[in-house]
Order: sequence, then structure tokens, then C-alpha cells
Amino acid sequence: MEPYTIDPAHQHENSIKLLGRFDAYRTAYKYVNSQPIHAFFIIPKQLPPGPRPLLVRFHGGGWTEGEAEASLRPFFLELALKHGAVILTPDYRLRPEHELTEGIEDIRSFWKWVEQDAQQVLRKSLPDLELDVANLLVGGESAGGHHAMQTALLSMTTLPIKVLFVQYPVLDMASFLRLEDDPDEPGAEAFASSSAKVPYSVVEDHLAALEPAWIDPMTSLETAGKLPPILLYHSKGDESIPWTHTERWATKLRELRPDVPLYLTFQTGDHVFDKNHTMETPWLKEPLEFVQKYWPAKQDA
Repeated sequence: MEPYTIDPAHQHENSIKLLGRFDAYRTAYKYVNSQPIHAFFIIPKQLPPGPRPLLVRFHGGGWTEGEAEASLRPFFLELALKHGAVILTPDYRLRPEHELTEGIEDIRSFWKWVEQDAQQVLRKSLPDLELDVANLLVGGESAGGHHAMQTALLSMTTLPIKVLFVQYPVLDMASFLRLEDDPDEPGAEAFASSSAKVPYSVVEDHLAALEPAWIDPMTSLETAGKLPPILLYHSKGDESIPWTHTERWATKLRELRPDVPLYLTFQTGDHVFDKNHTMETPWLKEPLEFVQKYWPAKQDA
């Protein structure tokens, strides 16, 4: 593990204001063809004693771009400061150089590393810092929201997730891949632009050979095990991923799993409308109250 400087050029204004209150470290959680795939610890400089809660965040970027430590949401940084939590955010392989399924396999490898090796890696550089890996929030935006949701739906980790924090994700992959067939649906234009990198027919043929649950949260929901409480939100002005897909998934969740606490809200703005929002942003106050009912859990909970 090595100290790392987060580039403010890849952050939004309110996050830049907070970065000075954190230290960052980079470490490889796996190697592919001798090339490292990194995870980043982002740690408040001032921490209370005792094991610290963990906030795992998966970055977005349409599975084609993005970096683990880029575009950190201000409210995630504020949550970490408020609760003395450690943020852990991994890179994963991206299209078109790699298959989407390889990125998903990286997420599985990441969770295995968190369970087996992360604490030892951290202890070598920061011997006084202990993670409370059972006090876990898992979140992500857009493609990262897909990874966050699939983490729970496919039981990628044995760690008890206290709450999911899922932002404008792809939850209906089958419908998302058919956007080019319905040019009037929100997101179709953006999908047509991104799919030029890898033709839809190629993606469809590849996915047809897979178990649908591996890739599609709409399907994996049908066989999911125990699920944590879920915060789920989307903008009705989203130009990249139709908000109606999120609504359909939430309806199915309520039908199949009415026991799972769900806070669902639809807002206005573009795809990444929350990129510079803080905990004081009015619409976020109730969703964050929901999250903090479950995470961080008290030590004796």
C-alpha cells in the first residue's frame, strides 16, 4: 500500500473543499496478466478510537470509463467524516478493452480481498487502524450502482451489508440493451452513442450465452438471498438511463420482497444530478436519515 494524492481536477467543487481532511492510499487487490487492479482507501485524518465502519463505493462511467477515486460525491465524504468511516473504492476492468463480465469478476475478486486481505494490508501501513468490515455500507452511481446492487443480489460477499446506497443504476439490463430499438425512450440517444464502441449485436450475442442473473438485476432479484435495506434514487430527467427502469425494478422488489426496507425517490436534473450535492442539500436529508438508521450500526447491534 502506498500513499496516493487524489487529483482535484477529477473532483467537483464541494468535494475539493473536503479532500484536505482525508489521507488516501492505493493498493492492488488483484493482478491480471501482471497488471495491477487497484483499490483506494480514503481515510479521515481525524478518527475516534475503535474499529471504523466501512463505506464501499463503486464508480460509474457506463462500464467504459471512470476511475475509482474520481468524482467522489461530497455527501459520501461528509458521511465518512461524520461517522469516522473509511471509504474503500476499487477500479475494475472496462469495455471495450475487456468484457463486461470481466469487470463483474473483478468485483467478486474485490470482495474476496476485502474479506481475506484488506485488514492485513492496511495494518502494515497503519497499524493502529482497524476496520469494522461487518459495519458496511455499499454504494455506487450509474454503472457502479449496478455493481453495488449485484453485490447484494448475487451474494458476492459474506459480510453483512447494513444498507445499499444506489444512485441512478442500470437495473433492467435487458431493456437497457434494447434502447436502440425504441429511439423515443429516454436514454436511447446516449445508448446509441456509447454502443458505437461495441456494436449492440456483439453485446447481445455475448450476453445470450450467460446466465441472465449474472448480468441483470431484474433477473437476479428473483433468486436473491437476504437483502439489506436499500436507498434507491434516480432523476426523471436522466438522459442516459431511463428512470422507468428503476421504477419497474422497485415494483418487482416490493412484489417479491415486501420485507426489504426501500426508500425510493425520483428527482430532477441530468444523469449525475447529485455530483456536487452535500448532506445539507434539501432533497437528500430524508434519504440520508434512512441510510443512517441502519449504518453505521452501533457496536453492540
